[in-house]
Amino acid sequence: MIICKNRTKAQLIGFLTLLLTYLFSAPFASNALVKYWETPQKNIHTLANYDVGILLTGGLMNESTQYPNNLNLSNSADRLWQTLYLYKEGKIKNILISGGYVSLIKNMKKTEIHYAKEFLIKNGVPSEQIFSDTKARNTNENAINSSKILNEKFKDGSYLLITSSFHMKRAMACFKKRGNNVSSFSSDFISPFRTIQIIDFIPSSDALLDTSKIFKEIFGLMIYKIMGYA
Repeated sequence: MIICKNRTKAQLIGFLTLLLTYLFSAPFASNALVKYWETPQKNIHTLANYDVGILLTGGLMNESTQYPNNLNLSNSADRLWQTLYLYKEGKIKNILISGGYVSLIKNMKKTEIHYAKEFLIKNGVPSEQIFSDTKARNTNENAINSSKILNEKFKDGSYLLITSSFHMKRAMACFKKRGNNVSSFSSDFISPFRTIQIIDFIPSSDALLDTSKIFKEIFGLMIYKIMGYA
C-alpha cells in the first residue's frame, strides 16, 4: 500500500513537472505571461516632451565578437535606438545614460556607456546634452545615482525612463521610491503583437528563455520590495 502511494505521488510529481515544463516553453503560454508583465508601448508621436530621457544600459553591446571594442550593438539595443529617435523627434532635450562596468570580457577598454554615448554623438546628439552615471551596477543603483544627477542638473524637470519593456516595472518602482516623478517609455518588446497560431502550441527554447526573463523580473521585484529598494 505504501509503495503504491509513493508510486502514485511520484507519477503525479512527474506529470506536474512535465506540464509546467511544457507551459513554460510553449509560446502561447509564454507570450500570455510576457504580455501580462510587459509595460505597454506608447505612440511616440502623441508623447509629451521631457527635459531628460534616462537610458538604462545592460546588454546594449554584443561583446561576443572577434573585436569586442568595436561598436557592436546587441539584440537588446532597441532602447538605444529608441532614445536616439526620441531625441530626434524632439521628445527629450537631454539624455542621461546610467549603468556601470559589468562586462565579462576583461579586455574591454570601454564601458557600455562610452559606446552608447559614442553611438549617440555619431548620430547627431551634442555631447553637452549627454550625461552619464558610470557607477551603477544594478537597477537600484541606477535610480540612486540618476536621482542625484537629476536633482543637481535638472531639478523639478520632467523625466522619461527608457528601458526594456519586461524590466520597466522594477525600474519604475526603484525610481519612484527615490521620489522621482518619471514617465515610462518601453522598448525591446518580447511578445508578438498577433493572434495565437498553431505553431504557438509547439514548445521552443525561445519561449522558455522569455519565460525565464519574466520570472527573473517578478522575483527581482519581490526581492527589491523586501529590501526596500522599490
